[in-house]
Parts: sequence; C-alpha cells; structure tokens
Amino acid sequence: MINIIEIKQKMTQGKTEPWLCLGDDNNEYVVKRLNATFKGCLYEWIAANLGQRYGLAIPDCALVYVDESLVEYDIDLLVGLGSGVAFASRLQPDLQEVNVNLLRRADKQILTDLFMFDNWIQNGDRTLTEAGGNPNLYFNLASNNLVVFDHNLAFEQDFNIEEHKKLHVSSFLFRGQTDMFEPMFEKQMYVDKFTNALDGLDAIIATIPDEWLQEIPDALGEIDRIRVVLGAYNHDDFWRALQ
Repeated sequence: MINIIEIKQKMTQGKTEPWLCLGDDNNEYVVKRLNATFKGCLYEWIAANLGQRYGLAIPDCALVYVDESLVEYDIDLLVGLGSGVAFASRLQPDLQEVNVNLLRRADKQILTDLFMFDNWIQNGDRTLTEAGGNPNLYFNLASNNLVVFDHNLAFEQDFNIEEHKKLHVSSFLFRGQTDMFEPMFEKQMYVDKFTNALDGLDAIIATIPDEWLQEIPDALGEIDRIRVVLGAYNHDDFWRALQ
C-alpha cells in the first residue's frame, strides 16, 4: 500500500473536498476519505476499477494510508480526511472541466460509452445541459482526450433512468429534432463490455479495506445489492428502459 508522506492542500473542485497529497512512490494523489464517507469510498473503488476494465480513461486509483501524525494538529484534516486507509486517484495535469462547446468536439463513441457505463452503475452524478450541471468529466488539454472522475455517488438506490436520459453529460447525442430520446446502442457490444468488466468484480471486492467495511452498516448486504445492480444488463428491462 502507498503511504502518504505529505498533505499539500485541499482541492478547490469537488463536493467531497479531497486533498492533494504526495505518496511515498513520489506521485501526487487526490485523496478522499471521511468527507466522501466510507460508503462513498467503496463506490469509488468499485466503480473506478470497473470503469478501467470497461475501457474508460479513468486515472489510476490506489488505496493509500494516511498516518495520524499528518492530520492530528489540523481540525480540518481530522474532520475531512482523518487517518487510515483512503481512496486515492493519481493527479492528472493539464485538465479543464468540460462545457457544452468542448463536448461537441469530443469523440462521440467515448461519450456513448460513458453514458452506458453510468447507466450500468446507476450514477446520476454526471450531468450537463445548456443550463449547467456537474459533469465530473475533463479534457486533457495536452492530449485532447476525455478523462473521467468521481463515482462516490454511484449505485444510487433512487436512480432515475428518465432523468439520466435527459441530464447526463452525453445525452445531447441521443436527441432528435423532436427532442425525443433516440437510442443508438449496439447491445451486444455493451453486453460484452459489461461482462468483461464484471469478470474482475470479485478481485476488486476482495481488496476493499476492512476498516471501510466495518464503518458501513450491513456492508455485505450493500455489496450484494451492488452485484444485483451490475447484473441487471442480463435482463430485458435494462435495455427496454433505454428505448
């Protein structure tokens, strides 16, 4: 496990108020723990690892250890981060949060993949319309590629597919002249992508820190619920809802 050796600053973006930290591997990480909640960290860990297997450009994530000596004299750090195992995402330089104009330059296949992934993991926290939103999606200004962040609100129990179709950052792709949702998905391709990603789920779950599980009420029941969510693509209702 990577040890955090320096906490540099609080990040200005992100409702979970993550911290920019330096690991003992000499890499910088965006680190979340208490402010994101342990359940949120669990969602981040599962979704980020699944997303990489699925094929999305998600920064490498890691479990890192924050020693008590780094936070004990700072109330903000004690309350917002705390000591123990945390979720960390390797810092990506040269990023700009997407806007509507930037999206129209983006690779349409990647945006479609992202829409389907967020639908699969029931993540309603990636929204953008002309009126604004919270895209949790960035452009790498050096490579001009999309970079995907933030899954601490995935696996929503009240996920609404109709809202997803209206508000998701990629939803403009599926709107015809009548403003009706016009699906453009190759079902078998996404079945294959989901299945490939899901093959790694047991290994991902096996690495979830015990201290997170101990702080989550009925953690094993929550993991079972996540398995049900992720298996929904095997049923017709999953695909019918996209029509």
